[in-house]
Amino acid sequence: MTFVAYILAQVLIFNKLVLFGNAFCFIYLGFLLTFPFELAVIPAMLIGLSTGLTVDIFTNTPGMHAAASVLVMYVRPRLLDLLTPQGGYPAGVIPKPSVMGFQWFASYALILIFLHQFVLFFIEYGGFEMFFRTFLKVISSSLFTFIMVLLVQYMFVFRKRRA
Repeated sequence: MTFVAYILAQVLIFNKLVLFGNAFCFIYLGFLLTFPFELAVIPAMLIGLSTGLTVDIFTNTPGMHAAASVLVMYVRPRLLDLLTPQGGYPAGVIPKPSVMGFQWFASYALILIFLHQFVLFFIEYGGFEMFFRTFLKVISSSLFTFIMVLLVQYMFVFRKRRA
């Protein structure tokens, strides 16, 4: 159900939302960022592939989102190892700001979102010829995506507490 919600939000709303002609939001990354810590690399990469391909189908971007999403899910366990708090991660915990804290989540999410945007936009432009324009797009889109992912995360935390 979460997968469908993120994909629908991406396709119906966020694909049309561009700030200043430069910042794009890829909200579906929120789905990829919130899998349990124990998720193995191969299943994670398959989830990234299926998510990316689904977005690619709806946005007519043959393989760009799939490539960036698979790379994110490949790097994710290594990043989690680098960010492991003393004593490790509790079993069954999901990496969300309400659980792990804002600072930890910001470090985790910003790195993976930046990596995704970097790969996606440099594939789109076909190389490094327009490096500074592309890098500006990467930075602005990373910040926009991060802010929107945070808003979604906190919206659902508050909604669950009230219920």
